[in-house]
Amino acid sequence: MNSLSERIATRYPILFGMREAVSMGLQAINAYKMRAGLTILGVVMGIMTVIGMSSVVAGLNASMAKQIEDLGSSAIFIRPAAPGENLTIEERRRRRALTLAEIDSIAQRSPDVKAVSPIELNAASMIKYGNERVQNAQVFGTTPAYETVHDLYVEKGRFLIEADVARGSKVAVIGAEIVDALFPYADPIDKDLSIDGIRYRIVGVIERKGKFLFISRDNIIMVPIGVMQKKDPRFNFIVADLKPVSAARIDAAMDQARDALRRARKLRFWQKDNFGMFTQDTLTDLYRQITGGIYMVMIAISSIGLVVGGVGVMNIMLVSVTERTREIGVRKALGATRRAVMAQFLTEAMTLTGVGGIIGIVVGGGIASLVNAFSPFPAVLQPAWVVIAFVTAVGTGLTFGLWPAAKASRLDPIEALRYE
Repeated sequence: MNSLSERIATRYPILFGMREAVSMGLQAINAYKMRAGLTILGVVMGIMTVIGMSSVVAGLNASMAKQIEDLGSSAIFIRPAAPGENLTIEERRRRRALTLAEIDSIAQRSPDVKAVSPIELNAASMIKYGNERVQNAQVFGTTPAYETVHDLYVEKGRFLIEADVARGSKVAVIGAEIVDALFPYADPIDKDLSIDGIRYRIVGVIERKGKFLFISRDNIIMVPIGVMQKKDPRFNFIVADLKPVSAARIDAAMDQARDALRRARKLRFWQKDNFGMFTQDTLTDLYRQITGGIYMVMIAISSIGLVVGGVGVMNIMLVSVTERTREIGVRKALGATRRAVMAQFLTEAMTLTGVGGIIGIVVGGGIASLVNAFSPFPAVLQPAWVVIAFVTAVGTGLTFGLWPAAKASRLDPIEALRYE
């Protein structure tokens, strides 16, 4: 065994020296557990923060991408304003909802638009069946095109049809949460549901869709557009969702819809749009901007921990240089170069912070698993961030170990041998 070590030391002196330095660093941690533990605590906290928060943010990003995709593949949304759009008070005052005539104009003038779904938003105050009631349900009027635009599927019964809209039929399609609340032990199809005192016959149940931005998409009731219009037109608020003929034609569809709506509103070429038009990518980009801010906060918090840990490593290495002055003198007397001594102490410092990094990764990964299992926030451990965290931990040891290593390498061997 000794001959093997000697051959490795002769053939690969750099690797052998690094292995020896790592071994000495691990021995120092084992010999001074409390001191080493307190020294690398800052590194552990910093790396734990990076791993834990990056896992939660990655999980939220994946969840949000899935939720946005579930809104309908390549969907285009027309609203009074786009998400994140900065408007003056005057511009906000001029923004208004759509009219059915404008929506018809979009459908007729946009060959690359496959379907246009108007959505009439209403604020229903009381929804009940028998003695059971539902709170905070989303009630809106729409057309059969909604099913196409949003890739919607009916689990039971049917969706709205053109005859329902044309006749103003009092029918409704409900979400899974409405079924759970009002019909836990009964088939809701053909039952009468009361919305603000008006009875609607249930004709269909939508498959369970989950949440979007932590808002349930299953707590909804859809009725034919127009049947819930209020006498006061200010409460008849209509927006629209569009679906292009294909994902490749989404830009052309947007241009055609924008031109059709500008024509319908008689906007001059120099006038800005008085409406917002955006796609799923807009929602994704906006969300990434928000999570980008979270990443910056994460980096700031972890940096504090890493600096504290790095200062601790520097202090313990300075103490180590003082305690091992005679050892350094002996090594230099036997032929060790300044570069070799410096490399030894740098490797020891990186070993300390590397161990702290591994502990931080394990703890952060455990926290991410607990968050994923016992909280509404998803968490996904990212291999890339694990590598970044470990490299950062080792880099902290390299950075803060430079001064002690340089001090050790500059020691005069004669003076070091005389040191008591």
